[in-house]
Amino acid sequence: MIVSESSTADTREVKSRYVPGPIDKLCAIEEIRQLKSRYFQVVDEKDWAGIEGLFTPDARVDFGGEGQYHIGHHGVTAADINPDDWIVSGGEATARVIAGAVSEVISVHQGHDPQIELISPNRAVGRWSMYDRLEYGDEVMHGYGHYHEKYERVNGEWKFSALTLTRLRVVWSDK
Repeated sequence: MIVSESSTADTREVKSRYVPGPIDKLCAIEEIRQLKSRYFQVVDEKDWAGIEGLFTPDARVDFGGEGQYHIGHHGVTAADINPDDWIVSGGEATARVIAGAVSEVISVHQGHDPQIELISPNRAVGRWSMYDRLEYGDEVMHGYGHYHEKYERVNGEWKFSALTLTRLRVVWSDK
């Protein structure tokens, strides 16, 4: 059902808001939660092909803020960081960026408190609180922040159409 009202969804003004039936809403949200769970699993298991399949071909993925947190740790200098290298399109490029970042480390990713809003039968937006632990030899990075995401249902399956990671805090410790 479409309800006419003025609201802000996906950070832009819209004239109407999609209001799904309760069963459709619950099913879609659970499918998106499973998508996010698979994302964390394939990243931590280093399943690069699995990452590719979770994204639409034109998905915009932005990890551009990540590099700043690594300067001065595990051999990274400011000269090594180009945020534009961490903003990519599509699942294949996303898999390459993630592989470059975590293929040689032990990683544990967790997502919490999803806020998922359906904006049409085949589109949704979401925000997840996150924690990740990345072990770089003797150093451990503890990251806290949020994933801001857009989803699109393609051939009956939910996929990421956009993903941006923003961090609130990073703490480095010895292993």
